[in-house]
Amino acid sequence: MTASVKNRIAAGALVLGTALAGLGTAASAEETPAPAAAAHDLTPHVTVSSAKAPGYAGAVAIRVKNVGSERYYGEFPVVSFRVDVKTEKGPKGVDRLMTPGWYNGAYMRDLGFNEKTSTRSFEVTLSNPVNKGEDQLIGTLNFGDGNTSEGRLQNSVSVTQTGRLEDDKSTGNDQDVSSLTMTTSDFGKKMPGLF
Repeated sequence: MTASVKNRIAAGALVLGTALAGLGTAASAEETPAPAAAAHDLTPHVTVSSAKAPGYAGAVAIRVKNVGSERYYGEFPVVSFRVDVKTEKGPKGVDRLMTPGWYNGAYMRDLGFNEKTSTRSFEVTLSNPVNKGEDQLIGTLNFGDGNTSEGRLQNSVSVTQTGRLEDDKSTGNDQDVSSLTMTTSDFGKKMPGLF
């Protein structure tokens, strides 16, 4: 056997060995189980009609989805969320008419308007359970027309979980979650999240 043939055989063995090692890595990655879902974890999001134009009248739905592995229930008033409606476009320090509504045993109360930050805040408190996998409507904001005497307002909504079960340590998906990134239409289409 010539040196050239030996070199080709050695190179082929090296390529084959590398490929087999890669297959072993892929196989072990497939066998690694996905991290288990937390037992109790809620994540908020917003839905809106695709006909809702930014700055004009219309309703926005506040929802929470149970992404944990168990039913989420805390005796009233343990489980709560803060909803902040912020001015994104238009005159600062100007409020806009909004009428809150609440559903499925939740209660929404108005916390007032902060003129310095152009933010109206609400608190939503849950009193009924959210079943595993359930996407529950907890409140709505019915926006009046944003055409104020000082100019048209366009708003975003952010939702933060403020009260939770003791073992709910998952905060990455429920703190200051903005409508600019989480809004969908009633049929699941991604929406801009300006109201």
